[in-house]
Amino acid sequence: MKNKLLFILLLLFVVLEVKAQDKDTYFITANNDTIIQKDGIDYLIQLFKINKSQEKIQNKKVNFSFFPTDARNAGERVLVSSFNATFLLGDKSNTNNSTVYFIPYISFKKQYGVELYPTVWLKKNSWNFVGEYFALNFPQDTWGLGGNTPKSNETLVDGKQIRFHQNVLKGIFPNLAVGIGYQFDEHYELEIDNADNPDFPDTGTQKSISSGLSVPIVYDNRKNIINPQKGFYSSFTYLFNDPALGSDNKWQSIFVDVRKYFSIPYARSVLGFRSYYWTILSGKVPYFDLPSTRTEPSTGMTSRGIQKNRYRSNAMLFFESEYRFNITPNGFVGGVLFANTTSASEYETQHFKHWQPSIGTGIRLKFNKYTKVNVAFDFGISKDYASVYLNIGEAF
Repeated sequence: MKNKLLFILLLLFVVLEVKAQDKDTYFITANNDTIIQKDGIDYLIQLFKINKSQEKIQNKKVNFSFFPTDARNAGERVLVSSFNATFLLGDKSNTNNSTVYFIPYISFKKQYGVELYPTVWLKKNSWNFVGEYFALNFPQDTWGLGGNTPKSNETLVDGKQIRFHQNVLKGIFPNLAVGIGYQFDEHYELEIDNADNPDFPDTGTQKSISSGLSVPIVYDNRKNIINPQKGFYSSFTYLFNDPALGSDNKWQSIFVDVRKYFSIPYARSVLGFRSYYWTILSGKVPYFDLPSTRTEPSTGMTSRGIQKNRYRSNAMLFFESEYRFNITPNGFVGGVLFANTTSASEYETQHFKHWQPSIGTGIRLKFNKYTKVNVAFDFGISKDYASVYLNIGEAF
């Protein structure tokens, strides 16, 4: 915690370039009063007396940001942070914002790696390119299979992982796109203390490769994927792994993700809901490719308050709601309240017997009022775990 706070103080609001993508930089109250929004860039300009007009800021091509954050795959106590770029490749009336996250990191648990998450929308949302690439050294804990594994099952696994996931989608109707992709996951140099424990099947192997084709279908009418103010998102992804493509085993899975946002204008707040269903359809799946908490194949963050990999099985269900609101009149400081619940099925069944809830709250600092990018400080807690999360943008 001390290290995270130190980096927050040292690196807060390091801005490289800024682009205006939204001219709505003020609030209209219920009494028709006008309140000018403030963001971190305004305060930096004021603090350092930078001679840079808002008009010049608005005409920049790309928005970059740099902030200490929780790398999605690093677990606890991350040392290095996240670079984010936001840009628009068409008219904002018919083209979604594109984003790229680049996360090099080192943690205090001998974890290190590089992660890259691009989501690129071409003009008029004609094409969408979504990728997930990383190379990791990932000592991490695992607890076995099922929806109610005991805390005493906690076992450290050492090993490395390479991931290459790339989907290419073509817009066929307004807000609807279909496509094809390729997914490659390799786990190697694996070492686990309890390899002979029946709760950890197939973890005794030193290496596994999953390689297959994916078929994604996405509906998305959100205009800002980093901080949606309203709209609806849903996706369906079918994955087929086969030895003919280099996979160790033949297996299939589906992932369904649904998100809905309601804007409350005069309260200047947003109510968001998210749910996903992730399941193996058939085949023998390597242990570390099975569905588990906080490893879902999608953008954003889930299961805040529950430890990464805490629950793992052949199927997962997840539900979350979050209320996002402004605290200061100028919009610089905001807050969130969230609650979620996760269930891993009883292994090799679709019986979701045990539900694991968590709740939390957080603070938002407006990083850029044009792109609506926030710096997020969240705290989540469940029955046997609590953690602080740092992020650029929203959880979903």
